[in-house]
Amino acid sequence: MAETAAGRATTAGRLLDLLRTQGTLSRVELAERTGLTPATITNTVRRLIDAGLVHEIGRGRQRGRGQPRRLLELDPAAWYAVGIQVDRTTATIVVLDFAGSRVADASLRGSGGEPPETTIAALAEQVEMLLRRNGIADERVLGAGLVTHGPQDRDRGVLLTVQPDPAWLEFPLTATLADRLGIPVLLENDATAAAFGEQWAGAVPTDTFGLVYMGSGIGGGVVVDGESYRGRASNAVEIGHVALGEAPCFCGNHGCAQAEAGPRAVVERALADAGLADRLGIGGDPDDTLADFERLARAWRTGDRAATALLERSAQWIGRAAVTLVNLFDLDTVVLAGPAFATAGPLYRTHVAAELERRALSRTLSPPVVRLAANIETAAAIGGALHVLRTVPVDARRSEET
Repeated sequence: MAETAAGRATTAGRLLDLLRTQGTLSRVELAERTGLTPATITNTVRRLIDAGLVHEIGRGRQRGRGQPRRLLELDPAAWYAVGIQVDRTTATIVVLDFAGSRVADASLRGSGGEPPETTIAALAEQVEMLLRRNGIADERVLGAGLVTHGPQDRDRGVLLTVQPDPAWLEFPLTATLADRLGIPVLLENDATAAAFGEQWAGAVPTDTFGLVYMGSGIGGGVVVDGESYRGRASNAVEIGHVALGEAPCFCGNHGCAQAEAGPRAVVERALADAGLADRLGIGGDPDDTLADFERLARAWRTGDRAATALLERSAQWIGRAAVTLVNLFDLDTVVLAGPAFATAGPLYRTHVAAELERRALSRTLSPPVVRLAANIETAAAIGGALHVLRTVPVDARRSEET
């Protein structure tokens, strides 16, 4: 209900967005914040109330004379949405109510070396279990947002890469998952979803910012004036493939930030130090990359110098990639999100901030700020579910029920 096919927010969608972020607002406040006429607000709110999406909850304080304004809020139980983040090593599922609050979540292993059919089946089973445990009927779920790495063809719901292996290239991910769950499924880039999730969490005090996402790999996202920047085909801001050094990358280029500084690169350098790898129990299985990376992060927390050196090198390279991000989009805020930052986030924040302070072109005008995401491990899954709440038409779901 929130967006048209062309991606522009509908009037009803704009009101739902505002109520989802603000909690409660009056009709007058909705008019003030949208610039719409009182008559348009009144008619749209009436339709939303009749549809069971919005209800009045009482009256707020009124300054001066006149009747107190009647406050509106979303009905949290009107609909639900599922967000699913999956990469080679991790998978996270969240269920949000219509107001955007988390009602359930789960974590499980990622795709690993499994074929896409097996991964989709496991994800569908976990989603169905979460919904049953929380008493959420399938017919009350608007849809699911499937969040993965890129590049992607979002319209067809397929990946345009052989990662994690060739079987995933152009496999019909969204169609297969939609058939299993019986609900619409949207494909979204993990970094874009994470940026969107952080924006809606209200933890970033600006409508324009960049985000560095680090799971098994490195991605980037940008929000400009409150809207995600998508580029020509929704594969924008791939800062993991900014060329910085010489290491070969799976994409066919050399020196990509991901190849120089991503979790896999860090783990491989740890494996080259047999003493360090043995001491920390680093096995090197590609499917356990984030678990091995987490061992290094915990070692840093206890003062291990060798682990600290590896992470600091990675953080400095990522800081240089962030400089490119900031310079291209004229940003003064960068957010770090993704499961790889769960423990090592403070170290990365320090070194990324230092690189920006030294190298960002706008540093003297507006010193860059680096923040850790409010939902550092689940931001992408939350963003996937919020994308569904804003995008899947409620009317379309109702027509499927009848």
